[in-house]
Amino acid sequence: MGGKAILLVVLGFSMIFSVVNFNSSNITTRAVDNLSEYYSRTNLHNIAASGANMAANKVFKDPTWTGSYDDLAYQGGTVDISVTNFNVDKKLIKSTARFTGIFDGEVKEDTALVKIVLQPSSFSKFGYYTNKWPSNGYLVTGDTIDGPFHTQGKLNTLGSPVFVGKVTTKEGINSVGNKWGFGDPTPEFLGGYESPVDVPFTLDPSKLETAANFNGRIFEDQNGSDALDVRLVFNDDQTVTYSTRKTGTSTWSTPVVADLDTLAPNGVIWNKKGNLYLSGTINGKYTVGTAKDGNSQGFVYLEDDIVYREDPLQFSGGTTTTNPDCEDMLGIVAEKQVVVLDNAANRNDINIHATLFNYDGGITVENISPYLPDMGIMRIHGGLIENEAQTTGYTNGAGYNQVIKFDRRFQTSPPPYFPATEIYEVVSWFE
Repeated sequence: MGGKAILLVVLGFSMIFSVVNFNSSNITTRAVDNLSEYYSRTNLHNIAASGANMAANKVFKDPTWTGSYDDLAYQGGTVDISVTNFNVDKKLIKSTARFTGIFDGEVKEDTALVKIVLQPSSFSKFGYYTNKWPSNGYLVTGDTIDGPFHTQGKLNTLGSPVFVGKVTTKEGINSVGNKWGFGDPTPEFLGGYESPVDVPFTLDPSKLETAANFNGRIFEDQNGSDALDVRLVFNDDQTVTYSTRKTGTSTWSTPVVADLDTLAPNGVIWNKKGNLYLSGTINGKYTVGTAKDGNSQGFVYLEDDIVYREDPLQFSGGTTTTNPDCEDMLGIVAEKQVVVLDNAANRNDINIHATLFNYDGGITVENISPYLPDMGIMRIHGGLIENEAQTTGYTNGAGYNQVIKFDRRFQTSPPPYFPATEIYEVVSWFE
């Protein structure tokens, strides 16, 4: 090979090595820049998320807390945090972080925002909740509790009752053998068991009153002094027929038919003081109830079936599932308790599609006694929340045989503004 050829080969390799070296240096530089920017953005996000978590933790410890922090130093940056109330029962957390680092290839300050919406956990998530468990009351072999169960007392079991959902108690469990005195005390907890768990039984009627005033419908006496009874008959065309009377009188006003989208756009109908009488077919999502100002008030009386257009549950092969065709939902709230009237309509079964909240008692039957006739089955497809269990039937057949099936939609989607626990939970997280 001649001298010129060797020279060309050397120049060629030199050019190749120069290009490779340039690309290698360029890649290294860009990798450093990318890593620096990744660190900056990650740290900025972490500051904002940490601020939001700090505020959420403070709310979890003190549900009444609202407030703010400005220019709080954290991880080389700063964060502004605010907690505000909105939409009756929700809290909004805003966490705005600032950090100086590498952003878009240059050194500068950037910001990041994290927003969290908190809402109290709804009592509707329980298939069965009881504040007080009677010391002489037992769930026994053959009993099946559908859905999550909680009691603030000590749960007594005899033999092997079955709990389909998770069971929680505040004061533990007293499990004894079967009624013949032998056999293992083996209640079946298909969804698990946990204790101690504290879920205080609370009701703030003013929140429902506020919700009813907030694009819902509130009923009250025109003078504001007398208690009022309200009768609601729901119609399947999304209307309701309502009438009123002063509590303690017998004459109802002329019935009025109203479109529910106009009467209560947010789905809340609340009687400020008195009693509520219910029946009909629900088309939509509603919470209805009544407050009290005396021992003869705060009752919700069921005059007949109260059901959805479609049963919320499906039954197939012994298994209960959610009916996808059911879009309706009802919460019933009684500051006293829910009572099934002893009338002709209710003496051959009663069907209740709702989750029932009884603050000063539990669901019961008017004139309940061992001398009532056999009234068939009380079917509750929803949930039952009560201060203390009441009698709905007797072993001699008087009254009702009660069957409660949990509507699993209520675990994640409660009726509008249904009573909530004191425990907040995250419902939305925005970044």
